[in-house]
Amino acid sequence: MKSKSYKIFAWVATALFVLLSGKLFYDFYTLDARIVEELGIIEIAKKRVLANTILIPFVAFGIAFFMAVLAILLTNIAGSTRYAEGMVIGEVKNDQNTEKRGQTEAQSTSKGMSLSALGEVNKVLSEYSGEERLERILSLICKNLEAAQGAVFLLRKEGRKKFFNFQVGYAYYLAESQKLEYEEGEGLVGQVGKDGVPILLKNVPEGYMKVISGLGEASPRSLLIVPIFARNGREVIGIFELASFSTFTELQKSYVQQVASLLTEQMEESLIITA
Repeated sequence: MKSKSYKIFAWVATALFVLLSGKLFYDFYTLDARIVEELGIIEIAKKRVLANTILIPFVAFGIAFFMAVLAILLTNIAGSTRYAEGMVIGEVKNDQNTEKRGQTEAQSTSKGMSLSALGEVNKVLSEYSGEERLERILSLICKNLEAAQGAVFLLRKEGRKKFFNFQVGYAYYLAESQKLEYEEGEGLVGQVGKDGVPILLKNVPEGYMKVISGLGEASPRSLLIVPIFARNGREVIGIFELASFSTFTELQKSYVQQVASLLTEQMEESLIITA
């Protein structure tokens, strides 16, 4: 039986109890008069003795009736309160379980997405070569991360100096005659090349870069710069620079780092520009 049915039954039982008790209360109240009438008692003194004798159980019954009604009401109130508390606790637990399921599903989705995306990178590495291979990998990264713009900078050594030259871009405007390079430690790209530490900016400095489209120019919101290490794990031989109108996440940064590791394993030699 559902809680609503229990509640209806309780109120019906309470109503019947009140009606029957009222009838019994009335019978007690008129009992002395009916006894006097049935026995034909005329003397006033005897009537008073009879009335006082009946009054004691009548008062006791009244108190008992009041306590019974009070007990029923309190029981109903307590039951309703417990039911409400149970509903609230149940809703809280359901919300917590839903949140945990959501987090687990999000983690599983992210993991599945990374595995799938890394599989696509491996496919490109096996099917293409040269600069086209690097262009296709950058395009895959930008599409998977919904990045608005991307670039790959490769290491060029000039004596003891190190430079990171723009090699390929995605939605990246650069005039044919224009050469873009950063010396080690220069700008954000050069700093990543020097320190080997990824940079994730959630608020790109105004004027740092522009994303150009048919609708005009716009500044990206988030910037992700990830180093590509040599097999020795110390020297930076390349850099990914990605820009987005939404905010990059730590999971997305981890994905780009995994792609960088794949490039190191399979095409390290072609990532260094020789003079």
